[in-house]
Amino acid sequence: MNYNFGKKALLDAIGNKQSISKVYLLSKNYELINLINKNKITYEIVNEAWFKQFDHSLNHQNIAFKLVKKNFQKTSLESFLKLIKDKKNALVLILDEIEDPRNFGAIIRTANGFGVDAIIYKKHHQASINDLVIKTSMGAINYIYMIEVNNLSNTIKNLQDEGFWVYATSLLKSQPYEKVDYANKTVFIVGNENKGVSPLILKNADQSIRIDMFGDVQSLNVGVATGIILAHYRTKIKP
Repeated sequence: MNYNFGKKALLDAIGNKQSISKVYLLSKNYELINLINKNKITYEIVNEAWFKQFDHSLNHQNIAFKLVKKNFQKTSLESFLKLIKDKKNALVLILDEIEDPRNFGAIIRTANGFGVDAIIYKKHHQASINDLVIKTSMGAINYIYMIEVNNLSNTIKNLQDEGFWVYATSLLKSQPYEKVDYANKTVFIVGNENKGVSPLILKNADQSIRIDMFGDVQSLNVGVATGIILAHYRTKIKP
């Protein structure tokens, strides 16, 4: 069972009425304990050694909690397409081999903020959903469909057959993102932190888009780039 971490994530979980099985605290935070008791949640005061079992890079703030079950909405592509069949505007984000779990979590958070309906990611050669991803998403993973697939090319074809237009990010043979007339049913593909979107996936996309750079560095962090594109898209097409 995955742990969630941090005060904000805990407050969000309580506020959103998620089923919390237990909260773990390093010290007696009476404000939190009163809230926990008010919501009839079990808690335990633990020592510093208990928190050392987790990745040292996690900013857990000496607060951890377990949800009764994984609340993030993992589903299949087939089920998702049935759910949005009658939706006029739909937005999907495909991740092509994102390796850093922090980037993965940050992208999930950004995607939820801009109303992405689903995130599709590969089963292999991709950061898996772990404690760090969940923590970095700041709870956003609980409100977006997560679709794990074996083959991105087949997935893209299935989405195109359902009327989606697929835009991949690339510096080569691409159009500036702000000059594109986006479709109501849109898929954005963002790629690996070092290699970008793979040539095969670029070939399968309907169009390539780019963010023009004006400094000495000709690339952005994938999470930042994703946010820029999604923010612009939402100025044109609302959920």
